Amino acid sequence: MSADLVRLRIDEGPVVPLMWLIVLLGFLLNLADGIDVVAMSVTAPSVAASWGLERAALGPLFSAALFGMAIGAAGLAPLSDQLGRRLLLVAAMFLIGLSMLAVSWIASTTSVTVFAILRFISGLGIGVIFGSAPALASEFMPSRYRSLAVSLVVMGYPVGAVLAGPIANALIPDYGWTAVFTAGGILTLLIGIVTWALLPESPEFLASRAGNHPEREVAVNGLLARLSRDAVTGMSATVTQPSATPVAQILTAERRFRTLVLWAIYFMGFLTMYFMLSWIPTLFVDAGYTRAQGIEALTGFNLGAIPGILILAFLTTRVPLVPLLSLFFLSAGGVLAYVGLTEPTALGGLMTLMFIGGVFLHGGFTCLYALATQAYPSDVRAAGVGWAAGLGRTGAIASPLLAAALISAGWGMYSLFLGFALPLVIGGLLLWVFAGEH
Repeated sequence: MSADLVRLRIDEGPVVPLMWLIVLLGFLLNLADGIDVVAMSVTAPSVAASWGLERAALGPLFSAALFGMAIGAAGLAPLSDQLGRRLLLVAAMFLIGLSMLAVSWIASTTSVTVFAILRFISGLGIGVIFGSAPALASEFMPSRYRSLAVSLVVMGYPVGAVLAGPIANALIPDYGWTAVFTAGGILTLLIGIVTWALLPESPEFLASRAGNHPEREVAVNGLLARLSRDAVTGMSATVTQPSATPVAQILTAERRFRTLVLWAIYFMGFLTMYFMLSWIPTLFVDAGYTRAQGIEALTGFNLGAIPGILILAFLTTRVPLVPLLSLFFLSAGGVLAYVGLTEPTALGGLMTLMFIGGVFLHGGFTCLYALATQAYPSDVRAAGVGWAAGLGRTGAIASPLLAAALISAGWGMYSLFLGFALPLVIGGLLLWVFAGEH
């Protein structure tokens, strides 16, 4: 296959500056996503106070974007296997940026429904980024550095989430909660413009896209030259469109079980991750801490992502990925269970535990994308990553709603931490099942 020839060329040589540019652009795309997603969390107490909302009413607002992400990842991201990574990524950034800017226009209407619709639209674009950006980064890098590249790209998400906290604390007191969405929307549009100007198309996509493209070999070799690779010859001008749909291709007999296990692992990771991302500030406020301290706790949790992801990404160049992921998931579950069982009240100790939890949970969660990119070939890679993120994201959709229901039933912060440790333990064990099917 033409794509296999391209992959051999990329694997044969060293990492060059253009590859790091792709990683940087992917990082920035996910950074914008992180700011957008966490903007709802850090503004939630202010939105509730401004609009007079009960805590349970925040659940649908959290889940609206997550529902959009699931559809974007599973339904739209696979289109990049046919239309190209670059086109979909740029379009997604403009969709996110414009929908964030629109939030400030509806604030005076106090319309939860319209707000939820705008969050859903943002989620569609974020889902595309989650599915397509890791696939693109993996296709530009030699195989031995793929996990590292994907991890660095997805690390942009928690870095953006970290930035959302200080942005909120700086803007809300003087300009109100809508200013957080305005700032995030402007930044997202600027990154979209930079991406449109600098991001090339994936050489593996150019080689494998269906249809008759006489210029295929010229386009691919032009990119290979920029990557300091030798040209390929004898590429077919025509590639046959697969008869099966993308999801059917990742559910073939030889892939079905591993795909279903991968979806279950994603579901467990998303279930706990988005409980933490959505509810930490509000739970801290309800436990008697200030709004600023709640946002700082979320920022600490997200800040732990940076060393966690870097450590895990570095280790993946030396140790098999799956046992590392399992260790991080089980450790994250252990930290949350410890908080739930010991019920610490000292703010410094709680902040430290939030940071340590972020190290393990963010680190393991981010490297799930590297796991998915390795599980599928280039012609269905975005579909494989997108469907894993999309189906797994049903856990993210359910998480805020489940937490809201448990809070209404009388569960406090510590009980919730203990309860949401369980999915991480299950996910850590499922990773060994996944490894056994490799």
